[in-house]
Amino acid sequence: MMIKLSQQVKSNDHEVYLRLQQQDLCPQYYSFRWLTLLLSQEFPLPDVMRIWDSLFADEKRFSFLIHICCAMILLLKDQLLDNDFATNVKLLQNFPSMDIQIVLTKAASLAGKNLSTP
Repeated sequence: MMIKLSQQVKSNDHEVYLRLQQQDLCPQYYSFRWLTLLLSQEFPLPDVMRIWDSLFADEKRFSFLIHICCAMILLLKDQLLDNDFATNVKLLQNFPSMDIQIVLTKAASLAGKNLSTP
């Protein structure tokens, strides 16, 4: 799944992908926890419930999980392009507080879906 995440970042924002590659910032450094724990450590519980609701309602739930993770990375584009390796690892391992609807809307656009607000 980490390979799929990396490929999705590459196809959606080559500039971010190249920056992560240049820094040798492998998805294993940050996305292992994201993927294995279904983002339960990255967001407060109400947001996790909203994420899981979106995931479990989707027939291709694990593909949508990849879209969510890719959206998280792309939403940090400016910071990722400006920061050094250590700062980027810390940023991705401690995902900043963000409106979950923004993340899910971005993920839905990556997936080619229309996701309305609840």
